[in-house]
Amino acid sequence: MILKRGLAMEMRHVKTFCAVVKYGGFSKAARELDYAQSTVTTHIKALENDLQSPLFDRLGKKVLLTKSGHHFHPYALELLAIYEKAQEIPKDSNHPEGTLTITANESLAVYRLPNILQKYKQINPKVNIVLETGTNEQAIKKLRDGETDIIFLIGQSMEYDELITTPLFDETLGWVLPADLASCENPLKILKDYQFIYTERNCGYRSMVDNYIRMSGQMPDRTFESSSIEVIKQSVLCGLGLAILPYIVVKENCNNNELIFKPIEASQLIKSNVIYHKSRWISPVLQSFLSILEK
Repeated sequence: MILKRGLAMEMRHVKTFCAVVKYGGFSKAARELDYAQSTVTTHIKALENDLQSPLFDRLGKKVLLTKSGHHFHPYALELLAIYEKAQEIPKDSNHPEGTLTITANESLAVYRLPNILQKYKQINPKVNIVLETGTNEQAIKKLRDGETDIIFLIGQSMEYDELITTPLFDETLGWVLPADLASCENPLKILKDYQFIYTERNCGYRSMVDNYIRMSGQMPDRTFESSSIEVIKQSVLCGLGLAILPYIVVKENCNNNELIFKPIEASQLIKSNVIYHKSRWISPVLQSFLSILEK
């Protein structure tokens, strides 16, 4: 796969290629890009001509990446990310403009990020912020695919070769009980009598919770699972069961005597981590955000 000498790929063609891969077909990509399907076909043919290699196999209605397409895809994502961030280079470097996209676990998005974002917006009023929530797995994929600038995850230690991980806070994991169980010394002893409310399986600390309960030998008879931390907290408040959550989620409720928090002895510490790409260009918008995190 060699770029023809004297030719330069058009970024709109690269963007179309990435859209076809992301949405799984020419017609879906056309709808998302607001193009005619013939325009998408033209863009892909032009890109294949530039690269002197087919990028897709058309098998009826199915569109599959060729070997060359698979090789080109990560570079295309990187090119597109750099191009989009380059549009954010401000005329006045002291006042960045553009969009900062953040993906975070729900608990961090709700209980850690608002204060950080408030400070950031005071310094960078012209920057637009997009804050999305997701599991650790979803956030890592978005970062690798260039769909988000920076991610905030909660869980055990996280190290990735192509990413930079910086721990922000040590987080305390513990039992969350309704206020009428304040006298309970050991929640494990009453677990058989109450419903246990789990976080979703892809949660950053779910495996720690599973191991803790399994090692105790006190497996719950009745369970309830939710992907939402807020749903779990409100369920405990309503007396629907017990849960294990980070203290930041219930701190205010505990201070108001609405919930009881009892720390557990976990085999590993859980931390709030900020992660961004090691080799990707850091825009002024992102650099300003990183500077705030370092303070």
